[in-house]
Amino acid sequence: MSNPVKNKKTGRSASTMWRVRLLLVWFCGLTFSAYAWDFAEHRKIGDRAMILMPERLVAAGIFPDETTFYALLDSVLDVQLSEDSLSFVLNELSQAPNRVTYGTLCGLAGDHVSNLLLLETGLQAHYSKTNRTLLLEVDAMQHFLTGANSVELLKVNLAYGVMAIKDLSHFYSYGDDLNDHLRKIDTELIRALASPAHVNDTFAKLDRLLSMSKYFCIHIFATYLAEEAGKAHLVGDAYSASDYLFYAMLYEAFAEHFLQDSFASGHQMVRRGFGASAVSNNKALHDFYNTVPVQTANLKGETWASFGDKRLNQNMEEYVGKESYTEIRVTDPNPYKLPKGDKYERETRVFYQVVNATCQSLLEVWQAYGKAVQGEAMNVLTQLPEKRADWPAFVYAHYPVVRDFPLPFGTKLIEVPLDSVALDRQKELQLIVQEPFTRNFIRSRVANSFSFTVTDGTNTKTALGAGIGGRLSLSMFNWHRFGRANAMSARKGDVIHWLYPMISGNYFWGDAEQGRPDSWDVKAGAAYNLDLFVSPRRFLGLYAYMEMGVDRRSQETRFVAAPAMGVQLGSLLGLHTFNMPGWLRIPFSLLLPLKFAITCNKVKGRPVE
Repeated sequence: MSNPVKNKKTGRSASTMWRVRLLLVWFCGLTFSAYAWDFAEHRKIGDRAMILMPERLVAAGIFPDETTFYALLDSVLDVQLSEDSLSFVLNELSQAPNRVTYGTLCGLAGDHVSNLLLLETGLQAHYSKTNRTLLLEVDAMQHFLTGANSVELLKVNLAYGVMAIKDLSHFYSYGDDLNDHLRKIDTELIRALASPAHVNDTFAKLDRLLSMSKYFCIHIFATYLAEEAGKAHLVGDAYSASDYLFYAMLYEAFAEHFLQDSFASGHQMVRRGFGASAVSNNKALHDFYNTVPVQTANLKGETWASFGDKRLNQNMEEYVGKESYTEIRVTDPNPYKLPKGDKYERETRVFYQVVNATCQSLLEVWQAYGKAVQGEAMNVLTQLPEKRADWPAFVYAHYPVVRDFPLPFGTKLIEVPLDSVALDRQKELQLIVQEPFTRNFIRSRVANSFSFTVTDGTNTKTALGAGIGGRLSLSMFNWHRFGRANAMSARKGDVIHWLYPMISGNYFWGDAEQGRPDSWDVKAGAAYNLDLFVSPRRFLGLYAYMEMGVDRRSQETRFVAAPAMGVQLGSLLGLHTFNMPGWLRIPFSLLLPLKFAITCNKVKGRPVE
C-alpha cells in the first residue's frame, strides 16, 4: 500500500485533512442558514431600490432631473446604468468577468466579508477570495439558484463558515421590543468608524449588535459621509467630495444588508446567542419560520406575511380564492408591483416592503448630501445622543426609515409613535405584533432537547428494575404537518403532527437475589408527536417512540427494540413548561412530572420487558 500524501507543514495525511474539512462543513452547515436572504435575493433588493432612486430623488427635490443624477454618478463615482437597465455597475470595484452592482455590495456585506473596507479591497484585488466568491454566486444565479453551494463557498473561503457561527447581528432579539432594539445603537461605535484605522475592531464590536441596531450605526455613519461630500462640493473640493460620496455609498449598501435581513421571517422569531444558535433553538426556529407566513406590521400600519431565505419571491399562489382567470396574470398591475423591474417575475408583498424600506434608507443618505450642498448640514456626529435611553426618540425624529421596519414581536404600541393610519387600527395591530403563544410551543417541538428519565419495571421478577437515563431529541431535523392550524395561532380542534429522530441511553440496576444483572442500553430511532388543541392555549400531547439498538448485560450484547407510548398532561391543564425560563422549567419538571411514557423492551432471545 502506498503512503498517504502528507501536508509538509502539519504532517497530516490528505485523507485526515479532508475528514477535518468535512467535519467543519457539517458543523458550519448547521448555522449557515442563520443568514437571512441568499446572495441573489439581497442583490435583487439592492439593485431594484437603486433603480427606483433617480425618480424618487427628483420628487424629493434633491436633483432637478434624473439626467443630473446619472451624470453625478458617472463623473464623480464612475457608476453607470447597466445595459439591461436593471442595475447600476460600480466600475471601480469590478474585475472582469465580475460586474459589481449596487445590489452586489448588499449581498456580499456581512455574509461573505466582515467589514466594508475589507469588501472594497477584496473586490479591487483581481485574484482575491472575494472575487472568486462573487463568481460562484453569480454562476449560481445563472442556474436559477438563490445562492452558491455552501461547500463550494467554504473551499474558497473558510472564513465564510466562521462568520456564520460567530456573527449574530443578522437577527432581531425575540422578546425585546422596538425601543429595546433602538436603545442598543452605540454612539461610540458610530464615531469610531470615522477613523479607517479602527474599522476592523469597530466592525468586530458591531457584530454583537442586533440587525436593526447594527443597521442604524452604519446607516447613520453613511449619512455623515454624505454630509461631508456635500460640504466638500459646496466649497469646490471635488476630490474630497468624490471620496466621501464613494464611501457613503459603500457604507450604505453594507448597512442595507442588515435592514433587509430584518424582513426575513425566521430572523424575527429567534433569541440570539451562540449557545442558542449552535445547540438549541436558533437554527431550528429560523428554518421553521422561514417556510411559513409570519404576519407582521410596521409603524405605518402596513401589514404583510413574511417568508425567509430562498423564498423572497416564492409562495405566490394568487389564484387561490380567485374565480376568474382575468385576475391572476403576473403582469397585471397591482398595488404592490414595483416599476422598473422584470415585469415577468412574480413579486411578493415582502419584496415590495423591503425594497421600499431600502429606497427610504438610500433617500436619507442623499438627503444628507443635498442639504449639505445647500449649506444646511446637520453635523450628525455631534448631534448623536450620549445616553442609550435617548436613542429611540432621536431615531423617530431624524430617520423615518424606522417606520418601514417590521415591528419586533412584543412591542407595546402605546409606547411607540404610530402613523395616523396605524393609530386607527391600534388594537388590530397589537394582536399581530404581540408575542404569539405558539412560538414557544413550536420551539419546544423543533429545538433540540434533552430529557432526563427515571425508570421502573412493572414486573420485579422479569423486568429490568430501576434505572436512570437520558434522551436527546434532534428535533431540528423534523417533519411536521399543521393541517388547519398555522404558525401564529391555534384553534379548538387543530391537530399538529411532528416526526423527528432521537437517541437514548439507560442504565438499570440489577438485583442479585432476583437473578437480574446490571445492564445498559443505547438506542436510536424516531419520535412522533400529535398535539390536539382543545382551546387556543391548551392541548393534549400524545407521543410515541420507536427505537432500536444494543442491550448489554451478563457480558452479552444483543439487539433490542423498544416501542413506547406516552402522554403530556401539563399542557392540557394549562401548565406550559415551554413558557417558563430554564432556571424554573427544569426543577419544575423534576418536582412535578407532567409527561409519562410506557416502554416495551424486546431483547433478542429474552422475554419482553
